[in-house]
Amino acid sequence: MDDVQITNVGRVASTQDAALLLNILPGHACVSFEQFDGRGRRGNEWNGEGGVAVTVVLQESSPILPIAVAATLASSVNNVLPQVSVGIKWPNDLYIDGKKICGILIEQKEGVCLVGVGMNVACAPIETAASMREFGYEGTLDMVASLVVASVLTAVQLTEMQAVTSWRERDILVGTMQTVLSGLNTVSGLVLDIDPRQNLILQTELGILTLPAATASVITT
Repeated sequence: MDDVQITNVGRVASTQDAALLLNILPGHACVSFEQFDGRGRRGNEWNGEGGVAVTVVLQESSPILPIAVAATLASSVNNVLPQVSVGIKWPNDLYIDGKKICGILIEQKEGVCLVGVGMNVACAPIETAASMREFGYEGTLDMVASLVVASVLTAVQLTEMQAVTSWRERDILVGTMQTVLSGLNTVSGLVLDIDPRQNLILQTELGILTLPAATASVITT
């Protein structure tokens, strides 16, 4: 981490956009403690008041990267909040006690991979979310930013087996009944598995469906 530059970009709409605008090099990152128009997966908004928004720039992505980042980040958060259990909700959210504490967005743009992480630290933006502070975190926002960057760079080094094993230890959906929005349709069933490419395997009345993370999202938990 000593040779990793983390640029504080101040108040910005999105650290993903800021990373490109400032030409942040692969292996480095930018952070904002005042992101006001961030975006999540499938165009959802994420605003960072009271939180940390980080974008880590990588040379390239990989099919296993989303799982590896979520698993590594969940483990890192649990290390600083050992009294709780940090779970992963497919495909890209970290949860504590049924509430979202972190979201992850990975984008491929302009020849680089942007790993965006939004972490609720001091407060939660909505009622269904939670913050690290609620569970006893006493550190600074800078410390959380460093934790996020270190986690992402560690995730890149994981093998597929390591990433999948760690993911499955923290998954909160397998074995539960869920309703999933897939395209314009909703489908309900029992979550059987999540494969290494982040496909959700769902047992429905019509049979087993494989739903890709790119076009589906869970709407009940």
